[in-house]
Amino acid sequence: MWNNKIDQTTNAVTCPGCGLSCDDLKIVTSNGRLTSMHNGCVRAHRFYDTAFSNIDRTPMIDGTPSSLDEAIERGAELLQKSCSPLFAGLATDVNGMRSILGLADRCGATLDHMNGDALLRNLRVVQDNGWFTTTFTEVRNRADLILIVGGQCIERFPRLVERVLHPAEGLFSKPDDRKLVLLGPWIGGRVPDLLEHLNPTLIPLELEALSDAVAMLRALIAGRPVNTGRLDGNLGDALSDLADALKAARYSVICWSAAELDLPHSELTILGLAELAKALNNESRSAALPLAGTQGDITCNQVSTWQLGYPVRTRLQRGYPEHDPLLNRWQDLIERGENDLLLWVASLSSETIPPSCDAPTIVLGHPGMVFNAPPALYIPVGVPGVDHQGHWYRSDSVCSLPLGKLREIGLPSVSHLINRLHERLQPAASEPAGDDPC
Repeated sequence: MWNNKIDQTTNAVTCPGCGLSCDDLKIVTSNGRLTSMHNGCVRAHRFYDTAFSNIDRTPMIDGTPSSLDEAIERGAELLQKSCSPLFAGLATDVNGMRSILGLADRCGATLDHMNGDALLRNLRVVQDNGWFTTTFTEVRNRADLILIVGGQCIERFPRLVERVLHPAEGLFSKPDDRKLVLLGPWIGGRVPDLLEHLNPTLIPLELEALSDAVAMLRALIAGRPVNTGRLDGNLGDALSDLADALKAARYSVICWSAAELDLPHSELTILGLAELAKALNNESRSAALPLAGTQGDITCNQVSTWQLGYPVRTRLQRGYPEHDPLLNRWQDLIERGENDLLLWVASLSSETIPPSCDAPTIVLGHPGMVFNAPPALYIPVGVPGVDHQGHWYRSDSVCSLPLGKLREIGLPSVSHLINRLHERLQPAASEPAGDDPC
C-alpha cells in the first residue's frame, strides 16, 4: 500500500543516485526544501541538491512557454506524424518504463537506454555464455577475497566499501580478515582513502592490458603452462600470486564496472572475468559482481526483459520485438538519420540532455535541464524518489526497492505523462479497428 503522507523527517530513504541504491538515508525537509541529509555520499548530495533546487514546471514548445494540456497535444501530434520514432534516454523508474513500453508498442518505436553501451557489454556475455553472479548481501556476509577490476568502482559507487566490501559485520566471514586486490590503472600506486585502511594488494596496469592479464589469470587458474615473463615488469608474478590466492579462497568475488571498460571488444574482457568465476567454482566458491544501475539502466532493462522478452536495443516497428544490440544503438540510429522523431526520457539528472538530432525531439526531462537549442517539446517531469513514489532496481538486480515522495510541487511523473500521450493516440470512434495512428 502507498503511503502518500510527506513527513518532515524521512528515514530509510532509497537513493537513486547510483546503482548501490542505498536505503538508509535520513532526509529532513522544511516547506518543500531540503534542510539536511545523513548517510548520503557525494553522489547522493548532488542528486538531491539538484532536484530540490529546481522547481520549474513550465512546458516549452519550440522554446516558448505553454500549458501542460497544450504540450500534451503537441506531443501527440508529433507522435502521430512519426513513422520511425526512437525512444531513448529511458532514465526513469519501473512505472515510467512500463508506460514507455506501452507507448512504444503503440507507435512502433525503437528502444535504447542512454547507458546502452555499458549495459550491453555485460548483457552480450550473458546472452552468449551466461555467468554466475552474486548479491550485495552475499558479498557482505561471505566473501573472503574480493578482486576489483578497473580503477573507478569506488568513484562511481562511493559507498561500495561501507555497504558491501567492508561492512561493520558479516555473518559468515569477518570483514577485517578479507583480502582485497585492486587490478587496474591505479596511477602512481595511489589508493583511495576509503581503501587504505584495508591494506589492499595493488596490481597496477593500464586498461588496454587488462584483456591479456585476464587471459593469463584464467590460464594460471586452469593449471596451463604459462610464461609469466611475457608481461611487462612484475605483472606476471603478481598475477601468479593472485591466481594462488583465488584458488585458496573459500568465497572469492570478482567485481567490475562495465561503464569504465570503454574499449574495443571489451565484452571479451568481461567474458574472461565471468569465465574466471566459473572456473573457480570447480574447486571452491566464486561469483561475479558487475556494478551498474546508474540513470536507471538496470531498472529499464529489467522491465523491458519481463514485458518484451528482450533487453533494450529492441525495435517494435513490425508489431513484434526485434532485438539487435548493434543495429539498434541509439547513437548510430541518430547519426544515420533512421529515426524521424526522438523521444528522450531523462528524469534523474539535469545533465543528461538529449543529443543533437535532425528529427523533432520530445524531452520528458529533469526540471533543471538547460538546452543548447530548444527541442520541439520539453515537459519538466518529477524526479523519482523526490516528487513521486515508485520502484527501482539496484545493481545486483535481485529486488526492487521503494522510492518515496519528499515534496509536492505539481511535477508530473514520466508514467503520468506517457499515459496521457498514449490516451491521445487511441483511435477515434470513427476509425476502423486496428488502424495504427502512429
